[in-house]
Amino acid sequence: MSWFAYAALMFMKLHSLTLKTLLSLVAIALFGLAAVQPAGAQSARRPAVVAKPSPVQQSLQIPPAEALVTLSRSILVALAQANSTNNYSVLYQISAMDFQRENTPQSLSATFASFRANNMDISPVAVIPPQFLMSPEIRDQKLRLLGRFPSQPLGVNFDLTFVPENGRWKLRGLSVNLSQ
Repeated sequence: MSWFAYAALMFMKLHSLTLKTLLSLVAIALFGLAAVQPAGAQSARRPAVVAKPSPVQQSLQIPPAEALVTLSRSILVALAQANSTNNYSVLYQISAMDFQRENTPQSLSATFASFRANNMDISPVAVIPPQFLMSPEIRDQKLRLLGRFPSQPLGVNFDLTFVPENGRWKLRGLSVNLSQ
């Protein structure tokens, strides 16, 4: 048995963790998607101690393609679930503080009332890959994703804005509509 395997086994016994839990923690630590990184940061190797640059010195980089898909899909799946249950509290909670200051779960419900009234189902976004209509861009510390999920009979068009908050991109603005 390798030293690493022995150490992992002992850690699991000491902390009453299952192998699945330990592997999940390792995966999250290694592959946390959509993390906000300063430009030029290397995601493969991270030093043990990192000096945080001041906000003025820090410039943001666009996340990898997989993370962009995850960002757009996760927000729209949350919206699909909110529309089907008329409960917008999860969408509200996963959003940036500025978004929360300007919106409430009740105001989000009112905003998307027409989706519910017209039975507009955007749940296919969970399985269809998005098509980005322009290259993702960061302007004024905001990441913008503009695209569509080409579902049938109606495609789901989106314009999403994210801001860095606590090391993650958080939803700052959203516009969604359906078209052929």
